[in-house]
Amino acid sequence: MKTIMRLFVSLALLAGCATAPAPTNSTTSSSTVPATGKSTPEKVDSDAGKWPRTYVDALGREIVLKKKPEKVALLFFRNFEHMFLLNEFPVAATDLNVLAEWESLAPYKDKEIGDIGSMTSPNLEKLLEIDPDLIIMVSGRYESYGDKLEKIAPVITVGSNENNWQGALRGYGKIFGKEQKAEDEITRIEALIADSKEQLKKFSNKTFGVIMLGDKQFWGFTTQFVFNKESGLALNPPSKYVDMSTKGEQISMEGLAAMNPDYMFVADIGGSSQNLQGYLKKLESDSAWNSLHAIKSGHMYALDSSIAAGGPLGIELGVKTIMKNMSTE
Repeated sequence: MKTIMRLFVSLALLAGCATAPAPTNSTTSSSTVPATGKSTPEKVDSDAGKWPRTYVDALGREIVLKKKPEKVALLFFRNFEHMFLLNEFPVAATDLNVLAEWESLAPYKDKEIGDIGSMTSPNLEKLLEIDPDLIIMVSGRYESYGDKLEKIAPVITVGSNENNWQGALRGYGKIFGKEQKAEDEITRIEALIADSKEQLKKFSNKTFGVIMLGDKQFWGFTTQFVFNKESGLALNPPSKYVDMSTKGEQISMEGLAAMNPDYMFVADIGGSSQNLQGYLKKLESDSAWNSLHAIKSGHMYALDSSIAAGGPLGIELGVKTIMKNMSTE
């Protein structure tokens, strides 16, 4: 496989980097300089410019950032949204396909970001060529190749809990010295959710399902911003919906028919709006599908696949899409 061959080459290159000593597991340093040229106006942050600062990452490691990171490599596709929302853009990243597939990221698809492959097997050779001053990766992958990344640049690990977008955004705010910007965005999105929740109270006697579609696959999702009673829109799932204590589960057509929600939001589990239209086209001749309340009443609507990642931009787009569709009811 080409990916494996590139990995072998990368390891060989890294082994020869005698001038780049590997930092310890407890403390690393970043010699970055402040970035310039914000894409959109933002408030002056009282914490901006206060360097050095120490960041405690998801694995409890203390990373000292001497200056604001300027050349960041992002090895976790779910966190594109957090960086973009702070008007920060990686110089390199994995899984760039989501830039083209997620509508929530459409405004940023033309950004010049170096493609370093996938999160499961990043191209270390190319990453070495790009020479970032900071690498951000998901903590669950640290044991696989974190030590190799630290031979290229300091590494910060982040958690993978997509239900805590506020905490993740605050973390990025601290990394880039934009704590106030992060708080402003959290306040804005939480206000959008709260206002939308109030408007949707008139549907309290209706049931809703969030179904991710694949090739002859149906996944019932317990999307937090849709169903959560405290921090979400508080929409009601069907009585026979999937276990709400989990993120969701795969179901059969029979299982979906048993749930039979009054309203149904669908998205492609692979992230492609084109694939979603193909799946829906095939279902047009399915009698069980056509017997669903949501289909018969014309209450099925498409959502962007970014809702599954649980990021702030995906949530914002998801709420606005739901409100747009429900406002016609």
